[in-house]
Amino acid sequence: MATAGTQERLGRGLGFFSTFAIGTGTMIGAGIFILPGIAMANAGPGAILSFLLGGIITIATAISMAELATGMPSAGGSYYYISRTMGAVLGAVIGLGSWLALIFKGSFALVGLAEYFQIFYHLPLYLIAVAAGVILLVINYRGAKSSGSLQNIIVALLIVILLAFISEVALFIEPGNFTPTLPYGPASVLTTTGMIFISYLGLAELSAVSEEVKNPSRNLPLAFIASAVAVTLFYVGIMAVVVGISAPGMTASTVTPLADIAGLLAGDAGRIIIVFGALIATLSTANGAILSSSRFPFAMSRDALMPKWFITIHKKFETPSNAILVTGLIMILLLFLFDIQQLARLGGAFNILIFVLLNVAVIILRKRTLPGYEPTFRDPFFPLTQIIGIGGSLILLPLLGVLPLFFAIVMVFAGVGWFRYYGRGKATPKYTLFDLLENTVEKTNVKPGSVVKVLVPISNPRHERDLLKLADCLGSEIIGLHVIKVPDQTSLQVAREAFRDRHTAMDFSFKREFDRYPVIIGHKRDYIVAFDHDIANSINEQAEIENVDTIIMGWHESRFQYFLGEVASDVLASSKKQILLLKGYLPDRISTILVAYNGKENSVQGLHLARKLAANTGAQIVIITVISPDEEQERKEEITAKISELAAEEDIIPLECRVLERYSVEDAILEAAEDSDVTIIGDSSQRFKVSLIGTMSHRIARHSKKPVLIVKRPRPISRESLNYFLKKVLRKCRAELQRRKLYRSTESSGP
Repeated sequence: MATAGTQERLGRGLGFFSTFAIGTGTMIGAGIFILPGIAMANAGPGAILSFLLGGIITIATAISMAELATGMPSAGGSYYYISRTMGAVLGAVIGLGSWLALIFKGSFALVGLAEYFQIFYHLPLYLIAVAAGVILLVINYRGAKSSGSLQNIIVALLIVILLAFISEVALFIEPGNFTPTLPYGPASVLTTTGMIFISYLGLAELSAVSEEVKNPSRNLPLAFIASAVAVTLFYVGIMAVVVGISAPGMTASTVTPLADIAGLLAGDAGRIIIVFGALIATLSTANGAILSSSRFPFAMSRDALMPKWFITIHKKFETPSNAILVTGLIMILLLFLFDIQQLARLGGAFNILIFVLLNVAVIILRKRTLPGYEPTFRDPFFPLTQIIGIGGSLILLPLLGVLPLFFAIVMVFAGVGWFRYYGRGKATPKYTLFDLLENTVEKTNVKPGSVVKVLVPISNPRHERDLLKLADCLGSEIIGLHVIKVPDQTSLQVAREAFRDRHTAMDFSFKREFDRYPVIIGHKRDYIVAFDHDIANSINEQAEIENVDTIIMGWHESRFQYFLGEVASDVLASSKKQILLLKGYLPDRISTILVAYNGKENSVQGLHLARKLAANTGAQIVIITVISPDEEQERKEEITAKISELAAEEDIIPLECRVLERYSVEDAILEAAEDSDVTIIGDSSQRFKVSLIGTMSHRIARHSKKPVLIVKRPRPISRESLNYFLKKVLRKCRAELQRRKLYRSTESSGP
C-alpha cells in the first residue's frame, strides 16, 4: 500500500469580530494612550486634524486592501499582495520592511505599557517591558486561537472604557482651548500626522492573518473598513476631548495624557480605570504585532525568500513557532536600542511606503490580468480612493525626519540585497512587475515566435552571404536593405538623384550577391535602397514599415572587439523587433549546431531557430544546460528531467541534450562550442543592463573561435524601449527645429 502524503495546514478559526479585534486592537491600543500629549506638543489643537488626516489615508487604504485581500486571502498580507503584483524583488523589500516595522510597533507598545504600569508600581521600565514581551511571546507560540480570544476580550473592554472617557470628559470641554487651531502653522499638522502614523499600522497586521479568516469574501472587507473607521472615530473623538479639557501645555509631551486627565476629573478611581485600559490597550498592540508580524517571515519562507526553517509548523500548537520566536526576541531586543518616539517614527516610515504600494497594486490589477486574482469585493470609488491613499502617504513620508527616512532607504537596499543573495533564481513569483504590466504573466510556458519576414541590413561584403544564408534558412521572405548614409548638409532627395546618376562598385556587389538568394524554392525576396542621415534609424524605420519579424545583423570585426560597432549598437538600443546578431563567419557546411539553453524566452527562441536551421542544412543539434556543482540534488534532477523532455519532443532532427556541472557558465559553453560549427545563445533577458546583448552573451561571442548567433527578442518595458522612445522624441524635436529654421529663413528672404 502506498504511503499517504502529509499536508500541514493552518485552520480558518478567526470570525468577523476576531478579525475586527486584531485590526482595531493593534491600532486603537498604544497610539491613543501614548501619543496625544506628544501630538499636542507638536501641533496644538491641530493634532485633531493630524489624527483625522491619518484616518482618511488609512480608510482609503483599507478599502484597497479589502479588494486585494478577497482576491488573495493568504498569510503574509501586504507582503503577499505586493510580491504577487510587483514581483519577488519588491516582495523581499516589503516583507523584510513590514516585518521590522511591526516589530518596532510592538516594541513601542511594550514601552508604553511599562510607562503606564509604573503609575501602579514603580519598577524598572525595561524590566516591565521585557516581562510583558516574554508573556505575549508564550501566548502567541501556543496558537492564533488563544491570542485571538485574548484580543476579543481586550477590544471589548477598550471600547467600553474609551466611550466612557469621551462621554465624561466631553462635559468639561472649554471651547476656548480649540483656538488658535493651528498655533504652529499648517505644516505642523502634516509633520504630526507622520509621527502618529504608527498608530494605524494595525491595518497591515490585519491583512497578515487573512489566511485564517472564516468566510473571507464577507468578513475581510467588513473587518478592514470597520476597523479603519472605528479607530479613526475614536482617535479624533479622544483628541477632541483631550484638547478641549487641557489648558495650554497641560498635557504637552506627557506619555500618559489620558490618565492625567482622568485623575484630574475623577480622582484616583478614574485614573485607575484609564491606566487599566491603557495597560490592556498596549498589551493588545504588542500582542497583535507578534501575532501578525510572524506571518511575514513565514510567508516569505514559503516563497523561497527565507530559509525553510521559518515555515516549520509546531506539531502540537500548529503555529509557525520559529517565526513567532524570532519575531518576539527581536521585539524585546529593540527595547534597548531606541526611545519611544524613535520607535514610533521608525515603525511609521515603512508603513507609509507600504500604503503607497498597496494602493498602486489595486490600480495595476484593475488594468492588468493576474491569474487566480478574482476579488469578491471591488472598490466602488476606484480610482479616487487610491489617489487619496497614495497622495496622502507621499506627502507624509519626507516629514518623518532623517532617521526614519534613512531606515526606509536601508530596508529597500537590504531587501534587494537579500533577494540577490538568497532568493534570486528560486524565489516566487518568477514574474516581475514589468511582466504584469505587459500582460505576459499567464504565459508560463514560453512559446517561440514564428519567423516569416526577415530584414537583412547589408553593409559588409564579407558578412553579406552569411546573413542572407541565415535569412533563407530561418524565414520565408527576405528583405535586403542597403542604407546610403547622407551628410546632414545634403537633402535626402538630392542624395537619391545623385545615387541614380552614379552607382559605385560596392553598391553593385551588394545587389549582385543579394540576387543569389533565396536558394530555397518558394521564398520571396525584395531589395530596398534607403537614404538617411542616420543608418540605425533607417534600419529600424524600414523594419517597422515592412513589419518584419526579425532583423539579422553582423557583429562587424573591429580593432576593439568589445564593441559591436556603432550601427549595430544603435539598432540594438532602439529596435522593437527581434534581432539575430552573428559574430564570426559561417562555414560552407553546417554539421553541428550548439544551443546554450536555460529555459528563458531568448534561449527558447534560439532552440526554435536552431531547429529551423538544422532542417534546412541537415545539421544535428546539441543542447547544453550548465548548472553549478553546488546546486541541490533535487534541483539538478528537475533540470535534467526538463532537458530530457526537449529531446523526447524531437523525432526528425538528430538532437542531443547534455547537463554540464561547471562553476563557470561561460567556460563550459566555450568548451562545448569548440566541437560545433555554430553556437546559438539567447540574450540574458534582463530589461535594464549594461551590455546591450547581456554580459554572458558578449563574453562568449568575443572569445569563441567559432561563429556565434545571439538571439535578442524585444520587450515593451526595457532599456531598448526607453531608448527608442527618447530617440523618437528627439527626432521629432529636431524636425520641428529644422522646420522653424526653414520657415524663418524663408520669411527673412521674402519680398
